[in-house]
Amino acid sequence: MGLFDCAKLPGWKTRSAQNIDEGFVVLVDIPSGSGLPYHDTYLVGCSTHEEAEAKIKDLYPSESNVRLYVSPLRVGDTKDLKLARNEVREWQESPNALG
Repeated sequence: MGLFDCAKLPGWKTRSAQNIDEGFVVLVDIPSGSGLPYHDTYLVGCSTHEEAEAKIKDLYPSESNVRLYVSPLRVGDTKDLKLARNEVREWQESPNALG
């Protein structure tokens, strides 16, 4: 099963209409002083790991403890998701992905 099979992707932000072959999944982890850490996941349309990391860090400028885990998407997943160059899209798992 590919990432596209599990993703429900409402409300995406595009800066270019051109779809690309390269993209990354970025998991954001922000530890909290008490309780569970904050987690979020994004899809980023870009060609390098460093570029994906920089785009997500820009979303959390006041967080000094932010930890990012960056993983490349497969070309097929990037095409199926119609991920555009410079696009940052929040990723939300479908409830059906667990069953």
